[in-house]
Amino acid sequence: MRIVIAPDKFKGTLTAREAADAMAAAVRERWPGAHVAVIPIADGGDGTLDALGGPNRRDTVTGPLGRPVDAGWRLDGDLAVIESAAASGLVLAEGAEGNDPWGATSRGVGELIALALDAGAARVLVGMGGSAMTDGGRGAIEALGERVPFPAGRVVALTDTTVTFAEAARVFAPQKGADGPMVARLTARLETDATDWAVRFGRDVRATPRTGAAGGLSGALFAAGADLVDGAASIADALGLLAAIAAADLVLTGEGAFDATTQAGKGPGHVLALAAAHGVPALVVAGVVTSDARGPGITAVADVVGMDRSLRHAADAVRVATAHVLASTDAGRQSSCARSRTPSTGDDPAK
Repeated sequence: MRIVIAPDKFKGTLTAREAADAMAAAVRERWPGAHVAVIPIADGGDGTLDALGGPNRRDTVTGPLGRPVDAGWRLDGDLAVIESAAASGLVLAEGAEGNDPWGATSRGVGELIALALDAGAARVLVGMGGSAMTDGGRGAIEALGERVPFPAGRVVALTDTTVTFAEAARVFAPQKGADGPMVARLTARLETDATDWAVRFGRDVRATPRTGAAGGLSGALFAAGADLVDGAASIADALGLLAAIAAADLVLTGEGAFDATTQAGKGPGHVLALAAAHGVPALVVAGVVTSDARGPGITAVADVVGMDRSLRHAADAVRVATAHVLASTDAGRQSSCARSRTPSTGDDPAK
């Protein structure tokens, strides 16, 4: 048997690697002779840096509320990898309750990009997820100074959403502590930012898909010459996930909260699309599963072991839930014999 295990993080409890290892333990207990490929994934949110090799540099930059933070990032040859969350993450602001939705800044992300460019990076990947700010990327652009606009292909923003710049506050600011009046103020400020970026860089970002990620930071970077890409697909390509799934008999994925949005740009949704395209059975093990996302082969850890155990002993809970879904699903039983089909070599339809 050939089994691919490719979960995203279980936010607040397990990294993608920890979740994948827990799933792998259950698989090896059930099928000791199986060939298990463990490929933790991400989609441009927090966890992106770990998925692409982890940090090998640390620098002090401006945090989301203006206080210095120690941010890790990666420089591998001439490729740099940066997470917005490492410099301007909501967790650094102590969540929505501790955040200042109006004052939170992307300046630290711009400082990390500047460090990468000054270190000679020919390509800078910037994950957009997990941010505290809705500043339209103004802080980052100010920190970059004369380094913008970017040459073509130099900076790439990895996003897990297609939300536009104009809609960024309405869709995401409530998660960052903004009430109704604040959302209106932030939306008006984004309009001003969009006008400024159009004048300065010649790109109107208001209605461009993916420009609303990270409170409009992706839009500001796009205006300054960055490419916007599907984070899940880009990271999957870098990890060789397509080839691994095409040769697999079974795929396991998961995340902390599996809901309807998972299929719209999130990492596990991309894994499921790849598995479906190649006719490979796929199972989902998630911390919780919302009612609109439930279905065959989708198991909530909390349903199997209870919420308290899920939170207090997360890795063990994921292992137990994985064993449960392997034992109870037809997909697990059907995959016990190697497939005789020929893997597809066509283009990935999920991109």
